[in-house]
Amino acid sequence: EEEEEEEDDEPSITGIARAINRALAELGEGSIGDIIAQTHSIEVTTPGASDVIEGDIMFEAYKGFEVMVETTETNKKGKKQIKEGLLVEKNDEFTILNQKGRISKIKNEKIECIRLPKAKTEKGAK
Repeated sequence: EEEEEEEDDEPSITGIARAINRALAELGEGSIGDIIAQTHSIEVTTPGASDVIEGDIMFEAYKGFEVMVETTETNKKGKKQIKEGLLVEKNDEFTILNQKGRISKIKNEKIECIRLPKAKTEKGAK
């Protein structure tokens, strides 16, 4: 059974991949399209989940995780302040971080966004 294709104005990635596979198969065995299809593959990927934490469920899920809090305040050089630490709690008034053992309260009205830090790679990992 073939899945029904959505009738949107924009083509889906799955539909495009199927069209490429059909076009390569139609060229016949031994054709350049067949050789390409045998030596290469088409991978369909997504950009992944957003690193921005939003909503009560996400804040509950990421309690105890390392986060980066971007504030509307600027430092002496005019750059936005970014505070890093473990997410302890977020309530109606404050977001609370543990920064190297010290508790830091940041007013929610001064927070631009809260995000997960970039993934760290381990030594030896490629």
